[in-house]
Amino acid sequence: MKNKRYPFKFLDSYTAEDKDIFFGRDEEVNELYQMIYQSDVLLLYGASGTGKTSLIQCGLASKFQKHDWLDIFVRRHKNINESLHKSLIAFGGENEVSQENSENLDWLNDPIGEEEVESTKILSQTQVFIKNIYLKHFRPIYLIFDQFEELFVLGDQEEQAEFIATIQEILKVEEPITIVFSIREEYLGSLYEFEKVAPELFRKKFRIGPMNLVKVKKVILGVTESKESIVWINEGEGEAIAEQVFEKIRGKENTLTIHLPYLQVFLDKFYRHISKDKAETPTTETFFSLEALGEIGDIGNILRDFLDEQILAISEDQKCEGKTIWKILSLFVTVEGTKEPISVATLTKTFPDLNKDFMKRVLATLMNNRILRYIEDEELYEIAHDSLALRIAEKRSDEDIALMEVRNLIKSQSLLNDNVRELFSKKQLYFMNPFLERLNLNSDEVKLIEDSRKKANQKERSIKGFVVFILL
Repeated sequence: MKNKRYPFKFLDSYTAEDKDIFFGRDEEVNELYQMIYQSDVLLLYGASGTGKTSLIQCGLASKFQKHDWLDIFVRRHKNINESLHKSLIAFGGENEVSQENSENLDWLNDPIGEEEVESTKILSQTQVFIKNIYLKHFRPIYLIFDQFEELFVLGDQEEQAEFIATIQEILKVEEPITIVFSIREEYLGSLYEFEKVAPELFRKKFRIGPMNLVKVKKVILGVTESKESIVWINEGEGEAIAEQVFEKIRGKENTLTIHLPYLQVFLDKFYRHISKDKAETPTTETFFSLEALGEIGDIGNILRDFLDEQILAISEDQKCEGKTIWKILSLFVTVEGTKEPISVATLTKTFPDLNKDFMKRVLATLMNNRILRYIEDEELYEIAHDSLALRIAEKRSDEDIALMEVRNLIKSQSLLNDNVRELFSKKQLYFMNPFLERLNLNSDEVKLIEDSRKKANQKERSIKGFVVFILL
């Protein structure tokens, strides 16, 4: 008999292991499953917080038998091309395949040998990796690029161009492989350059929407009726509880849908209100009831209130001002309000006045409080969910936003090759000047600013000289 589980994931995504507690998306899962067979490339899009990742790695994955599904998830992290390379190696892309790791017949696990040298000469490294992965696992490959908008928010043109070329290489392989791009719908326009080069890439699109009342009922009734769940519902109250939860989350907004992260956070809050279980992974068996639900008043903006409560508690515990914690969190969010993974080295450089031990304690607490998560393979920290990132972005002042825009402008230009890099104009330098001392620029960035100033001064002297010449 399986152990009963806590059915709410807060802001974490559902995985294949969660299939027994994943509810409310049957229709979308079935449609996506049908569509996945119709094209080598599929684009999944929807607003932030609609559950795109869970739909793939839990809903879609659970439709396949193990021998028909090998999912390779790729996030951009520091660079999407490097991340793809690492992911392919992790699944056996390189030739070193041991007998102990064999999943199938021994001969299928043999690396590409000398007799195949002629054929591999025309294959790129990525194509060879895919061939080796298929020979190792002998399963159809599903290459999934999650949170694909990060390539456009954080990547430069060189990274994007290299990636487009790699995708074109992958689509030429003989092995069974399907590519899935998962992206926030507000970034669909960013795919224009991709479509110009390969217009067939995004012909198959699937949109996932927010949760309506019918789906909310399926979620709440599903998790409370599941034999795997530690949460039950008082007999005869399921429909009414689902309707009241929907109304409490919707609040005064006269909409027909609610955001999935709000539902997950609210159900977690509801459970802990009744059970008093504060463990990271609760185990207390609990009944949901209308009476207990009535004890929770107007919840307002759930994520905003959650962040406010957590930051206040952390600042009191660490004996610092709340604005210090907000400034640290702000670094993990782009100007556009999306997540940006950050290393400890970047944090230390950005906040040289903050004690390193203090920074470690704050990061650990933010992780324990489910605001940050750690990407171990990349040694990066990131905001737990884009929905939290948006709430953090809302806290910024106009000055904070201007500072970030200056930082991004300098960084983006300094990373370009010399032949395409542009120096800043006098007007841009004037806008940047008040913020430069706060940016901790590296040597390349400092040189870019100095070169821009020299060019601007030369241009100004040339104009003055020309005016004097005309007057004479």
